[in-house]
Amino acid sequence: MRMPRIAALGAAGVMLTAGALVMAGCGSEQVNNAASTAPDGVETFTSGDTAVNVALGAKFVISLPETAGTGYQWKPAGGSAAATIVDLFDDAFVPDNPDLAGSSGVRNFTYDTAAAGSGTLKFELLPPGSTTPDNTETFNVTVK
Repeated sequence: MRMPRIAALGAAGVMLTAGALVMAGCGSEQVNNAASTAPDGVETFTSGDTAVNVALGAKFVISLPETAGTGYQWKPAGGSAAATIVDLFDDAFVPDNPDLAGSSGVRNFTYDTAAAGSGTLKFELLPPGSTTPDNTETFNVTVK
């Protein structure tokens, strides 16, 4: 009677290990963050980019890293280009792994160009329940 019980435990262990490997493989798939909400041909700028040069009539995306589970969130904080030469069109969080609650990802701010000129766009990373930013990003925008 001992052999069937050991064989059954061994088979269960193999099945659990195989199941864990399958689940691990599912969680490793990543999403191309910036491209996932930006229409084709829309240029995307990240925190390493300080100069944003775009043509009048074009859309562009500012993409900043964010972790949903922390409660920290990037917010537009104005700047001389906001609502004068560019208008905010969309604000969307795109997780790296949509199947994992609280996943890291990016917050994509999509802008329309409204007029030729130069100015800045400012963003603040706000902790939950606070109006004092932990980090800021500034982009120099030129629309031609």
